[in-house]
Amino acid sequence: MEFELVSPDAYRSCQEIANGMLDQTSMATHKGTSKLRANDALTYLNNRYSPQIVFYYAKPEEDYDDWHIADNQMDYLANVNAQFDMRNINIHASKLVTVDEVFARKISGFTLFKYALPTLYLNLSTNNFERIVFTALHEYSHMYQSERDPDYARVAALINTSKFLNMSYPEEYQPLETEANIVASLLIVPDVSLNADIRLRNFTEMRNKYSISAQALHNRLINYFYFNCGFDYRMALQATLGFRNNNKEVIKQVRTHLRNSREV
Repeated sequence: MEFELVSPDAYRSCQEIANGMLDQTSMATHKGTSKLRANDALTYLNNRYSPQIVFYYAKPEEDYDDWHIADNQMDYLANVNAQFDMRNINIHASKLVTVDEVFARKISGFTLFKYALPTLYLNLSTNNFERIVFTALHEYSHMYQSERDPDYARVAALINTSKFLNMSYPEEYQPLETEANIVASLLIVPDVSLNADIRLRNFTEMRNKYSISAQALHNRLINYFYFNCGFDYRMALQATLGFRNNNKEVIKQVRTHLRNSREV
């Protein structure tokens, strides 16, 4: 989960989008928002949009030409789907395709909106399940916003088609990508959950709860302290490092500050 310093208004807009998706997920799963995890959102959004999911994978050049007809391709796909099942991640692909290594290094995922049901492409090359979940939620954010706004749908289609063709898209459309990144981070670690966790859990416990990397939690905490708690960037970074380094004095100060802010 990237840290992207946007305006407070832009971040509040992302929070509104994420909260809408979480509220709908809560209704569909009969779970309180604070109990939701990334897989709950994935399950709900999969059911809502029913995309065809395709995994893509970069093979070394020496056997690239033969891979598309390799006998073990379906076995490989079944094994990957089983690994998602083992992690309780509701992502299952029906197809596996290969791409060149340059494309795989640059593009984590994209969605084609050409047909009635979208096709969601996810990059397996890194074998990083956390990244794949983040990318899937990023793309579902595009689907959600496209459903609400025809103008957004046209721009999202252009962005994703440009990714598919390995082409650049107009720079003025980058805010949509930034928005989708922030929304994905808010779906993986919802504000309401993080609010309670900061008061009760240490850094490692939070990482384990959300099954994310140290850097992902680091970035999420900076965003939370900066945008939700009114810290300036220096204070947000100091508070984040306090949790990351298990500095009990800093953690105590942060919790006291948040408790006093709530009581005012």
